Amino acid sequence: MKFAIMLGATLLGIALGYLPSITKPRPRWWRMLALGSVTVVVVLALLPPTAGTVTDAVIASRADSTAVVPVLLRSTLQPGAELSSIVASDARDQRVVITVILGPTIDPSLLPIDQPVILYLQRYGQDAQFVAQQVGQTDPLITLPYIMGLEERARIIFFHVPMSWVASIAYILGMIYAVAYLRTRKREYDTLSASAARIATLYAILATVTGAIWAKFNWGMFWNWDPRQTSIFLLLLVYGAYFLLRSAVTDPTRRASLSAAYSIIAAPTVPFLIYILPRLIPGLHPGSADDVNAGPLLSPQSDAINTVKQMIFGGSLFSFTLIFFWLVSIDVRTTVFSLRKL
Repeated sequence: MKFAIMLGATLLGIALGYLPSITKPRPRWWRMLALGSVTVVVVLALLPPTAGTVTDAVIASRADSTAVVPVLLRSTLQPGAELSSIVASDARDQRVVITVILGPTIDPSLLPIDQPVILYLQRYGQDAQFVAQQVGQTDPLITLPYIMGLEERARIIFFHVPMSWVASIAYILGMIYAVAYLRTRKREYDTLSASAARIATLYAILATVTGAIWAKFNWGMFWNWDPRQTSIFLLLLVYGAYFLLRSAVTDPTRRASLSAAYSIIAAPTVPFLIYILPRLIPGLHPGSADDVNAGPLLSPQSDAINTVKQMIFGGSLFSFTLIFFWLVSIDVRTTVFSLRKL
């Protein structure tokens, strides 16, 4: 299911990217779809609260006795104003029942009854007894899963990973247009190849920046020379040389031929540097050689990433793919317009 969502979202984005044509202005409905999908993804990625299960709270407390975990619960006993504790069940599995001791800042009379509520819990002596430190959102429409060690920082997955994946697709697309140019010698394919590489590099830079922000909060520094950070840096150098080549050659025909040859040679470095090399070397990033799994997105385990996250991530892949094709369309038409003025 997870892989079907990711593949389907990407293929749908690519199909719509070529509709009606990558070199023509996007129709209004297309622009509204792209902007609407990005808006929905940003809202769903940032606004819904994070809430785990009682099991998450137990596991986190066994690793750190001071851990406080937001848990989505449903109160099963009407509390009186004088009560200092309530009985609650896990909102996702009501067979799991716990006792929640209310902290001094919580007014028990204001707690909803038989309605989902997020309570920030700390284990109190045993697995079935917790102290509620504070009250979160009441009856949330959507909650993002709690991931121990990442918590709120896990939201970056909806931006960092799609940027990297779309950049990979874009670089390969640039290579395909480069092959098409060498076969046909049509200037249009050279323009498309260069535009795809430009926007791909923009996405790679955004993936690097978002990854550095995540690294700051998880590893303590923006840049740690982790294998994955190092490999994407090398990739940016490879395509930086591509743009230097294009700027150094003034003859249009010779520039197009040399750029196409370079693009074909550079493209195989994309999957190697982004997906293969970082998994062969021990590192801090999930999915490194010394990690026990392939990371939540590529792990074959069905529960490695929550269903809600799968859907939001699929929407993120779809929307950022559309934005890529939109930017390429604008860049191509701008380039053609500039050439006509010369």
